[in-house]
Amino acid sequence: MLERILAMTALNLRSLPARWGVAAVVVACMTGVSGVMVAMLAMAEGFHKTYASSGRADRIVVIGSGENFEGSSSIARDQAAVLLGAPGLRRLADGAPAASLERYAVSALPMKKGGADGNIVVRGVGPQAQAVRPEVRLVAGRWFTPGLREVVVGRGARDQFVGLTVGNTVTLADTAWTVTGVVEAGGGAVESEAWGDVEVVMGAFSLTSYSSMVAALESPAAYEACRAFIAGNPVLKHVALRENEYYAGQTGILFQAMRGIGYLVGAIMGLGALFAAINTMYASVEARSVEIGTLRALGFQGLPILVSVVLESIVLCLAGAVLGGGGAWLGFNGNVVSTVNGASFTQIAFAFSVSPGLLMQGVAMACAIGLVGGLPPALRATRIPIVEALRAT
Repeated sequence: MLERILAMTALNLRSLPARWGVAAVVVACMTGVSGVMVAMLAMAEGFHKTYASSGRADRIVVIGSGENFEGSSSIARDQAAVLLGAPGLRRLADGAPAASLERYAVSALPMKKGGADGNIVVRGVGPQAQAVRPEVRLVAGRWFTPGLREVVVGRGARDQFVGLTVGNTVTLADTAWTVTGVVEAGGGAVESEAWGDVEVVMGAFSLTSYSSMVAALESPAAYEACRAFIAGNPVLKHVALRENEYYAGQTGILFQAMRGIGYLVGAIMGLGALFAAINTMYASVEARSVEIGTLRALGFQGLPILVSVVLESIVLCLAGAVLGGGGAWLGFNGNVVSTVNGASFTQIAFAFSVSPGLLMQGVAMACAIGLVGGLPPALRATRIPIVEALRAT
């Protein structure tokens, strides 16, 4: 039985060049379905990775209790002094805690694409910011000078907004700032921000409190002691979150929406590809009715014929999935775009990420469509009366 199935399948595949027009319909449909779905899911994957790569388990972000992100949080100066004494914080060579009191602010800047204004995060950071985030490294220019209206900008921000080049002067919060350098951080969210001295940023934006504290822990295990101290101190009304968990929470709604739209579009297009596969395979069976009738007259049972037709359908759909997934990888993987972060309404730059997992999802969908689309025509092939099949022209 297995030999007959393999023989029938090989015969079907060898005859595809003679039926190239019919086969091309299935391949083309699956190419479009797989390519579009993988590309849209790659956008969601890239957005999620940008935030996931921004956080570490041995760093914490302290924000106000009940707040979703640091932009709406507040830390008074007397509270900041208490936070800096929390247990579990890593100490630097001079004994100071590896912690950066920060101020999150937003300013409008014209964007390179379209010329309309977009929102950029202007983050005021403390003197320990580089020690707390060692992955943030300078790739052009110099670091800003504390006490002056100077900023370093992320590579993504420089590519999105007009005027963020080293040595240029930009207006943030109706104040002139000099861009002194460009930084990168492994593709994380920091690359979409502008950093300056925290006290200068607070003064320029007329703010009197910090918004968050980012601190390095002695080890990931030190988190519980630090969290308990902050939660139990009556002076504080704040929570300490692991940095990776904090950033993962920032992607929530928008990431789910991106992924949901990708699957929805894939499902709608997949339904169209399914009907195309069914109709195409019916046409293929009808065109080969004499061949199928002859094989049945020679003693081939219905199972080898059924399996061979289904396998042909799956192979055609797989060919389309490979072409579509490959096209998505070549055309979109690593392509940098930007969108608005729903939590802060600021621009965030990220790169499409066509991962092996997404390509396998395209393959799995193709197999499912090929199986379901090939089964009805395959059953039809096994039920055509032999006499009727042999009379077909």
